[in-house]
Amino acid sequence: MTSTSFSTVQSQMTSGITSQLQTPMKEGQVVHGTIKKLYPNQTAEVQIGNQKVIAKLETPLKAGDSHFFQVEKSAPELQLKVVTGPLTQGNTLAQQGQQLLQAMNLPKTTEMQAAIQFFMKQQLPVSKETLIQVEQLLKQLPKDMTMKAALETIQKIMEMKLPLTTSMLQTVLSGKSTDGLHNILQNFQSQLQQDQTVTPALKNNILLNLQKIAEPFNGPAAGAILGKQVEIILNQQQSLTSRLPILQTLKESNVLPLTASLTNPTPVTGEHSIANSAGAQLVKLGQAAPTEKGIAIEQLRNWLSQQSSLTTNQKSEVLALLKNDNQPNQLSVVNNALTKVFAEQSQQAIFTKDMNGLTPKDHLVSLLGKGATVESIAQTLQQITDISKNPTSGNVLTQTIVQAEQQILQQLDGKAFEHAMKEVLKSLGFGYEAKLGSNNDEIRQLASQLKPQIVELLQNQTISTAIRDSAETVLTRMNGLQILSNENGPQHQLLMQVPLEFLGKKMDATLEWNGRMKENGKIDSNFARIMFYLKLETLEETVVDMQVQNKVVSITLFNDDQELGLFAEKLKETLKLGLSSVGYQLSGVFVKTFQEQKMTPALKSKTNMFDKQGVDIRI
Repeated sequence: MTSTSFSTVQSQMTSGITSQLQTPMKEGQVVHGTIKKLYPNQTAEVQIGNQKVIAKLETPLKAGDSHFFQVEKSAPELQLKVVTGPLTQGNTLAQQGQQLLQAMNLPKTTEMQAAIQFFMKQQLPVSKETLIQVEQLLKQLPKDMTMKAALETIQKIMEMKLPLTTSMLQTVLSGKSTDGLHNILQNFQSQLQQDQTVTPALKNNILLNLQKIAEPFNGPAAGAILGKQVEIILNQQQSLTSRLPILQTLKESNVLPLTASLTNPTPVTGEHSIANSAGAQLVKLGQAAPTEKGIAIEQLRNWLSQQSSLTTNQKSEVLALLKNDNQPNQLSVVNNALTKVFAEQSQQAIFTKDMNGLTPKDHLVSLLGKGATVESIAQTLQQITDISKNPTSGNVLTQTIVQAEQQILQQLDGKAFEHAMKEVLKSLGFGYEAKLGSNNDEIRQLASQLKPQIVELLQNQTISTAIRDSAETVLTRMNGLQILSNENGPQHQLLMQVPLEFLGKKMDATLEWNGRMKENGKIDSNFARIMFYLKLETLEETVVDMQVQNKVVSITLFNDDQELGLFAEKLKETLKLGLSSVGYQLSGVFVKTFQEQKMTPALKSKTNMFDKQGVDIRI
């Protein structure tokens, strides 16, 4: 074989070719190149993928001929050696692959031929060692994994400079799946409930977390239930048969103190409450010395005036009680008034947050003396959830639960789903590793997240094979999503999967965000592309493609329901007004079937993000 070396003099990007990114070449890699032009002094222009390289020739070659070259040196100058003779024009990819395998002295197995043809088709540099690694991976593929899917995933792994291992292949392939998390989480939960090899404490913590993930609206619903129950027991006009069962139940569950009575259902507890909560403001007032009481009342007035989760009338109602500094039992009166208005808003403004990120239900719990920490608020709301699920609950309690569910239904809007997604993502624990160096409070919160719990579970060598397999499946999916969320200079990609369940309906959402970061490290919200791949119980497979260019929003909805366009048209004006209120302009909403998408080459080549199974995650 003739051996020819090249010393690179100049390199430039090929104009008009944008399908492949310039790939840095490493020593030992093999690339396909074509002699484009010959120049004096034995130099030539060589086309390698999307790069044009001006090289010095030690052995003359013919213009127009294509060869496979091996990288001899990558620095300071790129030097290439001819691996094969001129490739015959018209030869198929398979024939060229056979020629290269023979020249590299590699076996012509089915897996090796598939690998070499794939790398040639994608115009990717590859080394002999890499081909041997890829062949071994392809020989070990599970039955449900196609060779095509495996090779595309291997390409992704190589682009991200990750190790070529079986576990990495399974992790990245799982991250690319759009099947959603519901099924694998349900399988894990089912295996865990039946298992006897997991320690009871860890088992209980994981099951509680899986329940929180499955029911993200439990907290808001519990807040609405508690608000309704407190509203009833505070109302002296309500009958004794309505108030007494609720009071007794809340006292038995430790939601209300033992000193609570029908004449004073929500006594002032003086317990420490979370900062900026209504309970904390009341504690300040109660602990103020006589000479400082006026200052404490003024601070409470200022706090009330800025409380965005209360209506104007509700603020006036409480402020009127603060005008007379010498009013008898003022602390108790103000406490009851605050409890009343926040009980109302726990039903009427379920998903509203104030400037400190607190909801009406948080303020309500703090006034009941159970709001010392975020965790204690969550525990109190969980107690309300447990009461609501108790089959022995009386008629009065059942009625409050039904009314609370109706309140939730009426307030299912963007804020509601934002709440649900945040709660689910927090409970799943994506990216918990990044918080391991945080303060002690954040570290404690990690213990209640699913991913670190699974990591702890898998460290136990005595757990059953069934539990290990189902836990590893969940962890592999989470790790795959993290790996596929990456950055390339200012360009960032974020990939998430959110299993949502509410009011008996299940929904799997896969979200891919592609955009850029500003110099200050924050997301540039003026330019982005967001893909939602949804599996809905009624509409089934649905894809939403939202593009933002200079705050102009275009939305394309893909679904095979022919009548969906009519419903979308009715909601278009609402969407337009909503976007306008936050500074965005709607340019259009388009509804297409998946068949129409397949018939639109321009769209397909532009996005390259759909295949017949959903979203094909690519950069």
